[in-house]
Amino acid sequence: MKRTDIINELIKKYNYKSYLEVGTQDPKSNFDKINAEYKVSVDPFPRGKVTFVGTSDEYFNSISDDVMFDIIFIDGLHHYDQVLIDIDNSFKHLNKNGIIVCHDCLPTHIKMQEREDHGGEWTGDVWKAIAYLRMNNANYDIRVVDTDYGCGLIKWGTNDLFEPRIGLDDLDYKFFINNRKLLMNVISKEDFMLWINGQ
Repeated sequence: MKRTDIINELIKKYNYKSYLEVGTQDPKSNFDKINAEYKVSVDPFPRGKVTFVGTSDEYFNSISDDVMFDIIFIDGLHHYDQVLIDIDNSFKHLNKNGIIVCHDCLPTHIKMQEREDHGGEWTGDVWKAIAYLRMNNANYDIRVVDTDYGCGLIKWGTNDLFEPRIGLDDLDYKFFINNRKLLMNVISKEDFMLWINGQ
């Protein structure tokens, strides 16, 4: 199960109609495979045809407040500060029962989560955005599916704040590894299927 499968399962289960993808770059890798009636793709440096050529900030600034989506996939700049901005902007354009899917939340080694893209496997420090929300926002239901470098699921709901609450400057890879399961609220692919089926 990859990010595409997770997104399509959510679309099928909840009968979602509208889909926004932040960070498309190559539409063939994910965007073209998404089974939604209305789709929008955003990337500043695409390798194929996208709906909006520009950054996520530029896109969100260009649309009116009444533009809403059922499901939003965030896979843009892999820096926690930009991911937090993308999540915040996404919630402003997310339908009441919608969901945000965030890629690259579970790096598997320290080099993978460095901020600079060094080629090869690279998640950046996206995980810090999820960790920050887990510690500081009680109004988001947050969990991360343990597949495809970690697929975060974020929607309106309740979140038992992770303790201890520490600042972003104190979050490091050692803290992540030592607290991974509870900090990121990690679930298996099997648990994901049970979750969306209400079991």
